[in-house]
Amino acid sequence: MASIRRTLSPVPRAGIALNGEACNVSSPLSRSSLSALNYPSSGALPSSPFAPPDKRLKQKSQYSWRRAVFHFSVCFMFGMFIGCTPFASLNLSTNIASSKNQAFMSDANTTSLSLESEARNDHVILGPQSKEQEGAKDVTGTDVDSNADDTRLVMENIFVEVKSTLIVVTPTQTGPFQAYYLNRLAGTLRLVPPPLLWVVVEMNAQSPETADVLRKTGVMYRHVVCDKNLTDVKDRRIHRRNAALSHIAAHRLDGIVYFADAENIYSVDLFEDMRKIRRFGAWVVGKVSERRNRAMLEGPVCNGTQIVGWHIDRSKRWARARRFHVGMSGFAFNSTILWDPKRWHRPTLEPIRQLDNLKEGFQVTAFVEQIVEDESQMEGLPPGCSRVMALLALLMVIGVRLGHES
Repeated sequence: MASIRRTLSPVPRAGIALNGEACNVSSPLSRSSLSALNYPSSGALPSSPFAPPDKRLKQKSQYSWRRAVFHFSVCFMFGMFIGCTPFASLNLSTNIASSKNQAFMSDANTTSLSLESEARNDHVILGPQSKEQEGAKDVTGTDVDSNADDTRLVMENIFVEVKSTLIVVTPTQTGPFQAYYLNRLAGTLRLVPPPLLWVVVEMNAQSPETADVLRKTGVMYRHVVCDKNLTDVKDRRIHRRNAALSHIAAHRLDGIVYFADAENIYSVDLFEDMRKIRRFGAWVVGKVSERRNRAMLEGPVCNGTQIVGWHIDRSKRWARARRFHVGMSGFAFNSTILWDPKRWHRPTLEPIRQLDNLKEGFQVTAFVEQIVEDESQMEGLPPGCSRVMALLALLMVIGVRLGHES
């Protein structure tokens, strides 16, 4: 045993001199020995449990950061793809529609060509054609004039003029001549191109007779009831008209309002001219005097569409005191004035209604003063106010020129 101990040399320790020289032998677990191993010099840490904890945390944080950037890039690209999909589908649908239209036009041209060839074979005369028309054909054999007509029809269908809705208000009551007057007015309204709405107003309740007449007229209508309790009223038509105005304002009906009593006679051209009204329009009305011995004119005197004066009934002294010399059948106005005062810059927000506490003859002018301020806000119809557009009861002439027959 002693010989074995002498032959084994002791393991030198770091910092201890051996034979007079400093020993640089490092410990198996020292940092210098770890650095002497063959690890890459790029700074990458080995997956050894002996790596420092701070470097392991740095490696983990770098890995999580790269993973987050990758997920964000994938989500961003997916979102861009979804966002561009509707535009691509829209372009695709447009291309499909255009291809279908082209296919339809080609089928139509082919059908027309086949019909022409059959007509020639059967010796059917389609109509005389000049040499210019025969020569005015394109390469495919279709007429240039027919293509131009098709294009014009398509453009006319695209640019369709939107007509204003006519809101015709008629107060009525049961009586022996009610059905006659309503049917006569309905016959005139049926000749007016749509859109047209006929508002018929009764007192207290809808009578079965009136409802039956309205159902058979063939005109779009609304049967309104004025349920106001009235005991001593001079003119019940005022409250019926106010009920119609309340109905129009409550439902925000957009159009041109016109008060048409069933007893009067109206020109069809009058309703077509009403659609041109922007705010307020007036025209000449024919009537008879109170003694029924002469015909009279009531309404504006115009220079073009500008109102410059009024026809005055000189037989009545109080007539000159009125601001506007016009009757209920001699004007129409835009319905938005009733429920949109801000658009027309009205000074008050009070509802526009006809007053029943005024003297006879001043009720109409007081109503018009709530709609317009002066003649500058009015329009004369037709230009020049040269035609009688409406005739009151007992005057059975229509379409008469002022001063001579039309």
